[in-house]
Amino acid sequence: MNFSFVFNRAKNLIINARAEWIAIQSEARSKQFVVKKFVIPFMIIIAGCSIAGDFIFASRLGSFSLIYVLCKAIGVVAAVYGGTIISALIINEITASFNSKKDTPTTFNVVIYSLSAFYLTTAFVMFLPALGVLAAFGFYSIYLFWQGAAMILETPEDNRAGFVVVSSLVVLGIYAILNLILRAILTGIFGVSLTI
Repeated sequence: MNFSFVFNRAKNLIINARAEWIAIQSEARSKQFVVKKFVIPFMIIIAGCSIAGDFIFASRLGSFSLIYVLCKAIGVVAAVYGGTIISALIINEITASFNSKKDTPTTFNVVIYSLSAFYLTTAFVMFLPALGVLAAFGFYSIYLFWQGAAMILETPEDNRAGFVVVSSLVVLGIYAILNLILRAILTGIFGVSLTI
């Protein structure tokens, strides 16, 4: 795993989104590459932060077991990964409605890279849940998508606001549904109300 690629890409998107989208546009990487080299390492980071956060901040653990900690980490990763893939598929299907370029690999790359701020926020909140208010930084992903939609998906200016709003609602809705399912499963298994 090349975590330096993940770190540099996320950092560059957050610091100078426009320049990084230009670099991404010139790469023309497959969705398989982006999933393997960007999403999977981020999922490992999120899982590690979830496990470390649960162990370090014992007040969250209470009487929970190692099984709970591992199940929660796997569940969070499944929800975030599943939400990413499902969202990218749905957003790809609506691109034509907003006169954007409909190209599955390109749409996947824009959705995945746009979620950099969300991935970082998720990892941070899993590690330090007491600072959950900082999760609002995840909404920076909407700005990243705004930039990517214009530059990579070639969404016309007059359609971009609607496309970004609908796409953001898709991502938020998919993640909320998967999060509710995860909570129900873990609550059913462990018999407690969970904060994820």
